[in-house]
Amino acid sequence: MSLLAGLRQRRSLGEVSLELASSRARVQVLEETAVAMLGCVQALVLDIEELGAPELQTRLGTLRIRLQGGGKLEILDEEVGVCRRDALEFAEHERAHLASRDAELRRIIQVLTDGLADVGAGTAAYHRQLLENGARFEAASRLSDLSRMRASITLEVAALRSAVAERQAAESTMTAAMRTEIDQLRAKVERANHAAQIDPLTQAANRASFDEALGRACELAESGGAGFALLLADIDHFKQINDTHGHPVGDRVLQGLVAFLRDRVRRDDLIARWGGEEFAIVLPGATARIAFAKAKKLVSELADADWTIDAARTLRFSASIGVTAWRADDTPATIVERVDHALYAAKRGGRNRAVKA
Repeated sequence: MSLLAGLRQRRSLGEVSLELASSRARVQVLEETAVAMLGCVQALVLDIEELGAPELQTRLGTLRIRLQGGGKLEILDEEVGVCRRDALEFAEHERAHLASRDAELRRIIQVLTDGLADVGAGTAAYHRQLLENGARFEAASRLSDLSRMRASITLEVAALRSAVAERQAAESTMTAAMRTEIDQLRAKVERANHAAQIDPLTQAANRASFDEALGRACELAESGGAGFALLLADIDHFKQINDTHGHPVGDRVLQGLVAFLRDRVRRDDLIARWGGEEFAIVLPGATARIAFAKAKKLVSELADADWTIDAARTLRFSASIGVTAWRADDTPATIVERVDHALYAAKRGGRNRAVKA
């Protein structure tokens, strides 16, 4: 290699070295600028938890650390893109949130303004005092000295509190009387509702309550909800029990059967007095197979149960049960007709048994 060529090569390498140093310095400046801009974005994120501000601030902080620590360019580029998208989305949600909050504050202010303006239905002196206070608030809002404004508002708030306290004291007796009357009316309504839904002798649901529950169960099943099963139980030879032991014992048999059934069904199952000595049981979610097995167990356990009439006498009685389950396109009338036919089949088959339809 000639001397001239060697000099040219060294000059070329020197220029490359200078350009490399310049590029490194520029990269350093850009990295510091990016980190600083991320810090600005992180500081501008308002602390609104419902919009996910803490999570966004954490991601921005993590990105700042990774920019300062280096790393693969492909991963950094992807993370920068994700943070950019998240920050823009958060800014849009933040603007909408602040606009919504401002609108709500304006509505609250309007409600308070309307409340001061529309106070024509109460005590005249109280309303006059509120209006005077409102006028003084308006005057206070025009004060240039913020300290004087704060003092003026503090005085007006104290005056309003005093007026409210006086009004509350004046109305306390009336409020207590109204509350007592409301409580009495509520208790009467609850007693009336209970009486309208419960059979007074057995405390089972009455026929009207059963019809309503059966209608709801059919609507639910028809709309795609859970199906249900229906049992119809009839005490065997109930007239003979009345004739032999008297109607008071017959009433106790009816009450005893309801207690017996309630101890053996679920809390959500409905026991209703269908009429006379017949009782219907609605089993939500039960299939015909499960309901039939349940009915057979009830028949067996009831037949083996001893019921005390008095200190010297006990009584045994049995029941026949018809069983069916909801089918597509069933109505309350069709399912009741089907379970009634099953009950009569149990009666004709010798009683003390369950029959499925």
